[in-house]
Amino acid sequence: MYPWRKPELFKPLIKSLNRFHIWIYEKYDGRFIGEYNGLPFCIMIVKGRKTGNMIKIALLTIPHGDDYILVASQGGAKTNPLWYYNLRENPEIEMQVFSDHFKMRAFELSDEEKKEYWPMIVAAYSGYENYQRVTERNIPVFVCRNCLLYTSPSPRDRTRSRMPSSA
Repeated sequence: MYPWRKPELFKPLIKSLNRFHIWIYEKYDGRFIGEYNGLPFCIMIVKGRKTGNMIKIALLTIPHGDDYILVASQGGAKTNPLWYYNLRENPEIEMQVFSDHFKMRAFELSDEEKKEYWPMIVAAYSGYENYQRVTERNIPVFVCRNCLLYTSPSPRDRTRSRMPSSA
């Protein structure tokens, strides 16, 4: 069992490690603890849904063309990470990947879209497959697009009305 599947026990430690990770990442533009298994970490800044405060969190991301993919796995925990709810309510975010800073818009993938992306996600980091196996919830996936470039993240249908077709 993963210890983080009981977040009430590890929340203070995780919060402290996240703060330290963000501090190091921002100070050195991701040169130290900036990637894992060849994938970059990002610093996501999202507006809190309850407080309205801007919240920073370090997350593993998967580059995909001009987009970045975020997987709300929380290590296979029973519940979604808190950032998931903030991102759903406030999809306009800022993201730092190494020394690059972007204004992004996050789109949650539908189950059908996720099926198309999932093999690529698991190929990038095989741990996601295990996380999905140990939890009963459907792990949400977001595609983050640069606000100047965003269109529907679907590889087949880029004109869905639920997402802007261009900026």
